[in-house]
Amino acid sequence: MNCNLSVYLFLSAVLSMLVGCNKPILMSMGTSPMPVYHEPRWSGEQDKKWVVSADAFVGPFGEGLNVRDVFSLGGNLSVMYRFWNPLFVQGAFAGSAGNLKFGCSDIPCTREYGNWIGENDKEYSFWALQERVLLGSDFVLGDLVQLGLGAGVQFFQADGQYEEEREKLEKVGLADNVNGKNEIYPVVSYWIGVNLGDHAKYGVIKSEVVLAVSDDLPDGAVMTGGLLYYHPSGFHGGYTYSPQMGVVLQVGKTFSF
Repeated sequence: MNCNLSVYLFLSAVLSMLVGCNKPILMSMGTSPMPVYHEPRWSGEQDKKWVVSADAFVGPFGEGLNVRDVFSLGGNLSVMYRFWNPLFVQGAFAGSAGNLKFGCSDIPCTREYGNWIGENDKEYSFWALQERVLLGSDFVLGDLVQLGLGAGVQFFQADGQYEEEREKLEKVGLADNVNGKNEIYPVVSYWIGVNLGDHAKYGVIKSEVVLAVSDDLPDGAVMTGGLLYYHPSGFHGGYTYSPQMGVVLQVGKTFSF
């Protein structure tokens, strides 16, 4: 028994030392799927083929994977064409910029990285551009519930002080980067919404999740999720949770024709 206890304590000490040597993982600020969502179906608008939507968004505070105090501003534009009911294709573009500080949420990080943060506790700028093409379908069940699913690809290009600094940290062996400044990922999107009133007379509340999928990403995917309210006039607003920028508030307008 005493021997087993000694072996257990020895292995625990070794494990603690090994875990304490983990390098932090850093991702590009363009990695998270863009906050662009699918416009709900409206009664009487099935014959309208085109939907154009524009949004502005702000992330007043946030914490991501080994980044903190994230402040971001941005906007997006999307165009959807319903080519055969209930199928559609959507193209979208988004841009964001802001600043952040390096952090250590991937705990425990190495002592060397922690010392580096202590000596470089300052803000770093970043910017990112994203483009996406999505093919999907949507349905309304019993004039109450809206369901949909889409799949496609998303591109991003990112740069700034943060992107440059994380490259330097990898070169000197203090961190591991899971991606570069320019990448392309398959994406999957799915949503559910609830119509308020007969034929969505008072609008639609809708939740949507978008996944960027790749073997290079932590756990194989990065997820962005949002909850938005859509008014029949075309105005909409809500929030998105981004794994790199935290809570992002957004407001926009949709035009159908």
